[in-house]
Amino acid sequence: MEDIIKKNEWKVRFEVTFYGNDSTRGSFREIREDTIVINEEFQINNKVNFDNAENVEINFLLWVDKLPIEKLTKVPHDYNNSNVRYDQESIEVLEVTKI
Repeated sequence: MEDIIKKNEWKVRFEVTFYGNDSTRGSFREIREDTIVINEEFQINNKVNFDNAENVEINFLLWVDKLPIEKLTKVPHDYNNSNVRYDQESIEVLEVTKI
């Protein structure tokens, strides 16, 4: 009988804050909350062991550091509008749960 290998999976709840500026609203920010399931199979440079929530948070942040923001979460509707300038995004981990 084959052994069933259970993946070491974690659910990461995070928020992305988009900082922008336009002529109508002036400076503003928009926040998007999202979740993702992450595990040891993700291609992460310099990753640490997936043995506790703190390490999973570190691995998640290492992974998203090289990821285009559009692949991580839904961007604001005017993100690609030439009249609106988005300068940067920040990512904050809200919760890490083993599943």
